[in-house]
Amino acid sequence: MATSWRDRLLPASFRGVPFWVDQAKNPVGQKGQLHEYPQRDRPFFEGLGQQSKIYDLTAFIVGADCLEKRDALLKALEEGSGELVHPWQGRMQVKVGECEMTQTRKDGGLVTFSLKFYPDEPLQFPKAVVDTQKQLQVASDKLLDSSVARFDGAMSQINRARIGLENLRKGITSAYQAIEHELQPLINTYANIYALVRTVKEFPQQVSAAVKSVLGEFNGLVGEVKSVVGEVRGLKDFAVQGYHGMLADLSKQVEDAKSLDASKLTIGKDSAAASQATVNLIQDALLVQISQFVSMIPVATPAVKLTTTPSLAQQAQQPVQRADVPVVDDVLALRDSLNDVIWQAALKADAVQYQALSTVRQALTQHLNAVASNGVPLVDLTPQSTQPALVVSYQKLGDATRVGEVVQRNRISHPGFIPPVPLQVSKE
Repeated sequence: MATSWRDRLLPASFRGVPFWVDQAKNPVGQKGQLHEYPQRDRPFFEGLGQQSKIYDLTAFIVGADCLEKRDALLKALEEGSGELVHPWQGRMQVKVGECEMTQTRKDGGLVTFSLKFYPDEPLQFPKAVVDTQKQLQVASDKLLDSSVARFDGAMSQINRARIGLENLRKGITSAYQAIEHELQPLINTYANIYALVRTVKEFPQQVSAAVKSVLGEFNGLVGEVKSVVGEVRGLKDFAVQGYHGMLADLSKQVEDAKSLDASKLTIGKDSAAASQATVNLIQDALLVQISQFVSMIPVATPAVKLTTTPSLAQQAQQPVQRADVPVVDDVLALRDSLNDVIWQAALKADAVQYQALSTVRQALTQHLNAVASNGVPLVDLTPQSTQPALVVSYQKLGDATRVGEVVQRNRISHPGFIPPVPLQVSKE
């Protein structure tokens, strides 16, 4: 037998004080503003969101003990908030609004109430968010200090008089090539490899001091970021390069750092030890610089998908403006490459250096995961026939300005002819 609506009614109460309910009402639907204009038959309604939840109850208390029940309900209402058992809508936490009580001689033994309640929802407090950029900057500074101390300690135990200049030159050739590519300010100090070789043999502390002065303290402030980028690499800042340019440049730096693992060690114990110490210092310097640049990459705001696709003629006059967001696959690929390089560097590190490298690796992973969390993934699309890249971009993506992305990411030899093969592009 089906349950009657009467059986489903709940006995009304507030903070455990019972009462009877004649009528209950609350606003529903949307609130907004109706705009009416002269000489127009059609008005415009501006929606302003959902109606506020307000519970209006017409209640009463009756019986020989109505005065005692009245006082109990008044005391409960003065508390300001509590649990309301609504006859038709169930239990809820509410706050007391404007209420009225009515008593008349004609209605002896009857007290009526006009009650108004508002939802008592918990306040939304801001959530604490870890500053992964700052953590990475601090970790990179500690790695720089640890690397310099390791180099100075290793060179202090080497008999520099037994270091062969030619053997040392052969051993640090790969390190000097990395300096030419990624640490160009050091070229002002060491114009050629022979200058570096002589300094490593005669004044090794000058090498570590030069590396530390180039990288320096990196606190992440705007002015300091620009100075470090300008002095170390002469790169355009993030606002010019965007995510794609920064990730591509960082991937190249990672490959240069990885190449130093296979350094050519020379004959002779002291020459080999000096070569290895120098290579390790340059590799660590590259890892510090990569960490500094990664800390410059901000966590993007979530991407917003276009609701409509402008026509091709409209895009020709006014190209689609899109927020710069990273591609998840590119960020995760950089993260994995950095993990591999740092693990390999940690295998030849002492305990102090190992801890510094592990801290940087964890900070890099945490920050790159945060960057990837608001990125867009790669998706596959396949043209129906051989078409120009411009046509593929507009028909498949709805944006003709993404033709460069289609050509570059898929290494298309000629943008006028894209074969019907699977292509990878970033999701809208």
